[in-house]
Amino acid sequence: MVVSTSAIFGRASCELVTFRSRAPVLTMTPCRFAVCCFTTVASAAAYEWAGIFQTPQDEYMWTAQKVDGNYADPAMNLVVLPASRSTATELDSLKAEGERLVNTNSSVCTSVTFGDVITPQKDTCYSLKFDMNLWQTVYRMNTKGVAAVAFFAEHVPTEFENTAHYLKDSTGEDIEPDAELPLPPAETKPWGPVIGAAIITNLITFVGVVLLVPAIARLQSMYPVAFTGIISGFAAGALLSCACFLLLFEATHLVAVGWKKEVDILWRWGTMILAGFILPTIVHSVTGLVVAREKSNKDQQDAGDGQAEEAGQELVNIQTRYRLIGGVLVGDFFHNLCDGFFVGAAFSGCGDSFGWKVALATFLHELPQELADFAILISPEAGLGRFKALVANFISGMGVLLGALIVLAAEVSDSDTGLLLAFGGGVYLHVAATECMPKIYNTDLTVVESFVCLGAFIIGAVLIGLILIDHEHCVPAASNGGHAHGH
Repeated sequence: MVVSTSAIFGRASCELVTFRSRAPVLTMTPCRFAVCCFTTVASAAAYEWAGIFQTPQDEYMWTAQKVDGNYADPAMNLVVLPASRSTATELDSLKAEGERLVNTNSSVCTSVTFGDVITPQKDTCYSLKFDMNLWQTVYRMNTKGVAAVAFFAEHVPTEFENTAHYLKDSTGEDIEPDAELPLPPAETKPWGPVIGAAIITNLITFVGVVLLVPAIARLQSMYPVAFTGIISGFAAGALLSCACFLLLFEATHLVAVGWKKEVDILWRWGTMILAGFILPTIVHSVTGLVVAREKSNKDQQDAGDGQAEEAGQELVNIQTRYRLIGGVLVGDFFHNLCDGFFVGAAFSGCGDSFGWKVALATFLHELPQELADFAILISPEAGLGRFKALVANFISGMGVLLGALIVLAAEVSDSDTGLLLAFGGGVYLHVAATECMPKIYNTDLTVVESFVCLGAFIIGAVLIGLILIDHEHCVPAASNGGHAHGH
């Protein structure tokens, strides 16, 4: 008999081929070695999987579905034991009884078919008979007066999952185990590749040095208005494209992981975008009140009317400078932080090959974006200076390394990552739409120069959009046994 055994945590599969002899032979499809170890350990016991669940409701539903047109097996032994609490210790204490019962000959077990009721009982084994004429077979689970239930199954229940989770409550919500057996082996985290990819990505922040080339610097001094318009158009295209194609889109489905109702997803996603959009304005206002206002008042006390007007203009310039610098660096930091989340998650959850693909996509979209950021930082309005701009861009780029290390050291939920992406996207929308785009409409630009600025916008947008070709991301499997998935 050939049984397709899914990995307990849904990341891959192996085929367990059992011959007449007692020795099992494993034929591996491409999968991680650790996954096959799970299956090997499981096959050594009488049960392949065990899990314990809290059961506060009186009734639940156990579901088995056909996968690729067939059930993994026409029948399955299942032991359902009542438990006092849903803990790993309680599950371990029931292991001997569960293993003994699940190994009972199926002809001795209580046979149940579609719609029958399964009640948690000691010294009882159920033989689930799947209806070959239906695409799924459903059983009712009577848990009235039972605080927790421990299942010991002949097969891993995810083998019988196609479109629905194997255990649901009376409202149709998926129920996940608080503990499972066999225990997964300790994962080796890919510190080296993740840190290497993050450092390479961070080095891209120095791409702004191309603007320090004498020939390019000379063009900037000879045609300041046109040069500023072209660079601003390029920056606007890159930032808006990054926000619309990447940050905000990725945020939509990541935020949806944490909440079920559409309204719960929508208000959080929208609020974070608006919060990011208003951040540069807050920086502008706070700067005017706390920093620039004091300097302006002091200058006005020592100056006449003419100098007072000049001091007021200086206040506006300082506010604009801090708004631009703060908006670009904060937005870039959050973007890089989330890039680090994705790179770290791709390596740790999907392997080195997939991880480097995600890293390559990150490299490609960082190139035009970091060039755009540098151009804004050295613009007359920001006036940060070339060397300071390079250093500031490099420091904000450290978010990639920080994000990758956070993912490896501690689990960051997909929903939290999505909220950060939405916030970063809101900041980019503000900087691109209110600071960069208006420079394309400068009345001192000729018609030809205006079209060149428009072309720069298109180039910036296209360079970011190119990474959408064969673009995919990976969300690692949740610790509760959810399935990994790529998009």
